[in-house]
Amino acid sequence: MYRLLVKGLKQVVQIVDDDVTEFLVGEEMNNIKILNNDSESLSILVDSNGKFSYIGEFNGVKKRLKEEGIDMEKLKVIDSKGGIAIPGFVDGHSHPVFAGDRVHEFAMKLAGATYMEVQQAGGGIMFTTNRTREASEQELRNDFEEIAKKMLRSGTTTLEAKSGYGLNVDAEMKMLRVLSTENPSIPLEVSATFCGAHAVPKGSTESEQTRMICDELIPKIEAEKRNGGLRNVENIDVFCEKGVFEVESRYSWIIQKILKRGQEAGMAVNFHAEELKYIGGVEMGAKIGT
Repeated sequence: MYRLLVKGLKQVVQIVDDDVTEFLVGEEMNNIKILNNDSESLSILVDSNGKFSYIGEFNGVKKRLKEEGIDMEKLKVIDSKGGIAIPGFVDGHSHPVFAGDRVHEFAMKLAGATYMEVQQAGGGIMFTTNRTREASEQELRNDFEEIAKKMLRSGTTTLEAKSGYGLNVDAEMKMLRVLSTENPSIPLEVSATFCGAHAVPKGSTESEQTRMICDELIPKIEAEKRNGGLRNVENIDVFCEKGVFEVESRYSWIIQKILKRGQEAGMAVNFHAEELKYIGGVEMGAKIGT
């Protein structure tokens, strides 16, 4: 059964035009499949499972519906009036759950301060962490929903969204619950990433943060998943960087411990590596089989 018809299109960007190819790589990306029609008669027919069942001329839609004895008036019809259909954007490495803002840091950056210098001065991750810890779960949810609506309007349909502005048990779980909240009015697919190793909070150490993540936070995530919660928490991330969680320091084992513990909990490894400085993060990732 069909549920949606989009008609009146002048262009459809398909990327591929077969049922076998899932994605393009290398030079193939220069040859995406695009349908054009100056008469604006292209259409897309969507079935009850949300899958495209037909892309092509509107006459082809009418023929198919007639053959199957389906009344077009029973479908939801969107007339694009000469619009263009493109695939939804996949927005990776995002941090859409947070409180406060860091507009004031632009002056430091314009004056030449580096990413780590801003953080060492009390800005960056730790500034947002303090504001996020103070915010209630409902406040974070309200703000996230507004951000999600703006993303949808801009074409994003799938979002890889990280926690990492809590850095303690309560705040990280609060963020993950927000990312896992389903809202029928906001059809944004979210793949949530647990990023409790986003920074080492003031008063803690790499080894203490690692103990908290492995012995307290990940078990809580596992427990909520067993009870049917946090279903879209699919990945784990560690910020492998000089001055944060360092591959080349005497504590290099802790990164592997966190990532392997996440793997044991069923999460895919998706970590920062070589963002600011080369410290052997890629080699470490290859070693543990990410």
